[in-house]
Amino acid sequence: MRRLLTLFHPGSSLDVFRELMGAVAIVAGITHFCLILVFHFTGVRSLALVNIASVLLYVLTGLLLRNGHVRLSMGLMALEIIAHGVLAVQAIGWDSGFHFYIILIIPVLIVNSMLAPAGKTVLVVLTGLLYLLMDWRWRGAAPYMTASQTVVDVLYYFNLTCTLVILALLATIYYRLVTLAHARLQDLARTDPLTQLRNRRAAMEAAQREAARVARGAGQLAVLLGDVDHFKAINDTHGHETGDDALKAVAEVLRAGVRQVDHVARWGGEEFLILLPGTEVPEAMAVAERLRAGVQQLRVAGADGRPLTLAMTVGVSVLVAGDAFDQALARADRALYAGKQAGRNRVVLASSPET
Repeated sequence: MRRLLTLFHPGSSLDVFRELMGAVAIVAGITHFCLILVFHFTGVRSLALVNIASVLLYVLTGLLLRNGHVRLSMGLMALEIIAHGVLAVQAIGWDSGFHFYIILIIPVLIVNSMLAPAGKTVLVVLTGLLYLLMDWRWRGAAPYMTASQTVVDVLYYFNLTCTLVILALLATIYYRLVTLAHARLQDLARTDPLTQLRNRRAAMEAAQREAARVARGAGQLAVLLGDVDHFKAINDTHGHETGDDALKAVAEVLRAGVRQVDHVARWGGEEFLILLPGTEVPEAMAVAERLRAGVQQLRVAGADGRPLTLAMTVGVSVLVAGDAFDQALARADRALYAGKQAGRNRVVLASSPET
């Protein structure tokens, strides 16, 4: 199932319906390949050739989807299903069950994100009317080709089984795609769009989880609150674009300077929050100093083309058992303020909870 979802997902974010149509092309191509074998071994060679053409068409639709031609691919698939169903029903008879595939067009139309509601309604009604017309015209009518009842029965149960399997696969794939899309949206809701760090909401969720671990006796939690020095002057002198470049550069230093288990977030404006689980004061101070030094080494192009030197002041506190995260954060904030008052570009340790 994962291979079906990723085959048409070359790394960029694709529309859910495009991915669904890619899965449809794969499943339909496999079904028609099986029909080639069925017709070959039942002696209906002409329809085996028709299904070879259908397989080639689904290969074409897959290539079109990969190149973004979703509407054209969707149209070709719908025409193939209808034409194949009509031709097979006329040739072998209604009891062969090839009309089942036309019903599958309806759920695909309903989940089509490229059609307006009115367009969906019209196409769904037309598809339903076509199916009813086919039922009225060919159910009970003599087919053009003579096939034994055994062959007809084999085709009927094959087509019925394939229809049920395809319907179940489409529902499963669509559910999976919607779940993935929902997960992406949730991730976006927790990500700062400029720096791609976690945002304030995600940071608070992480802080609550880590504080609960501390309360259970899982060590300490170091809280680092950093602020880019003289950031307003950068914006005022060089413009917000340069300011944004500076924030992105700082975010990259912070992201690269911590462990995978740590949490880095843009707390707001030019402030950044770093949470270091299981970290005591000496190690927390060393990490904060390393991050401060990394920011100081940054060079960002200013509006006049000359490189700007950045600096950051960091306040450090430690959350211990029996402490509240808001209290630890407030201590880090006071330490940050003290660092600003003392001249900026430094790391300041907050007072312990007892003092």
